[in-house]
Amino acid sequence: MKKEIVLLALSFILFISIVSAVEIKLSKDSYKPMETLQAEITGNFIDSLAEENILIYKIGIPRSTPVLSGFAKHSDTYYFYAILPNQEGNFSINIENARYTESGAEKTETITKEFKIKTKNESALQINPGLVKTSGDFSVDIKNLYEGGKISADFNGQASNFSLNEGAEKTIEFSVMNMDSGKYDLKINSYIIPVFVTEKTIINDTPINQTNQTNINQTNSTQPKVNITNKTEDEVKAMNCSDFGKECGDNEQCDVETKPALDSGFCCPGACTEKKKTSYTWLGILIILIVLGAVAFIYFKAKNKEPPTSEEILRSKSDKFDERMENREVSGKLGGI
Repeated sequence: MKKEIVLLALSFILFISIVSAVEIKLSKDSYKPMETLQAEITGNFIDSLAEENILIYKIGIPRSTPVLSGFAKHSDTYYFYAILPNQEGNFSINIENARYTESGAEKTETITKEFKIKTKNESALQINPGLVKTSGDFSVDIKNLYEGGKISADFNGQASNFSLNEGAEKTIEFSVMNMDSGKYDLKINSYIIPVFVTEKTIINDTPINQTNQTNINQTNSTQPKVNITNKTEDEVKAMNCSDFGKECGDNEQCDVETKPALDSGFCCPGACTEKKKTSYTWLGILIILIVLGAVAFIYFKAKNKEPPTSEEILRSKSDKFDERMENREVSGKLGGI
């Protein structure tokens, strides 16, 4: 009897240890650069886990690697995705500054799960977002990271099949009409994107999200941007421009200082505003004023010129008379010969 009690106690302790241990489950152990990483996190967290607790590190570098990411919780599972950086190496996903219990004891140690980013000859996709929270229709962007291939997507019977060349992108849209709230799976090739449909209420025929959650990729919405305020220049250069800003058009200018990004030399982390058109009206006015001034100067100079004195008039007439007389003398001499 005592032996049975001891075995029962050990089994209970083992059960508690297994249930309360924190686990990070990745969809893969190795990814291609810029591929979508997906993770499921379970454990007995004392405080609710937040996206700020989940960080990506390149092994050997103390600061975290900036990534475009998303986070959600459903039942007792946390879901996390990240668009990985365009670089190879050994990386890890860390859970930091979180309180949890393990074997009945409270702990705050960092939990780490390692993975690799390397170029390999196999199909890989960048799917953004890697999870969806929505109360309405939504869309996802798909980018093929390998050779041209077929893409197959299916969500609740809504199928889409197409081909994408390497580096090409396509946006596909899905509807949640007549779907109950809950978790659904969007299957895109070998990737499974969790879709959390939230409840809606109707106020004046306008559907709103009852839980006030933000759809991170509803149609016509913008993707969440990485805040680069506290990022180093090297960290910013490791990101694509779309991760933290955008490129301004030819007729636009950035309202803050532009930053170099992985795919752009002039990425605007602020707002693009229309350039003020240069006006040359002032130049035309200046030229007109100069011309009018010159005409006025000549006019007034001519008007204010002093009339010749009597002596100058007599001297002029005397000179003309002498000139005529000289001409007559020459004519007379020639006539006498």
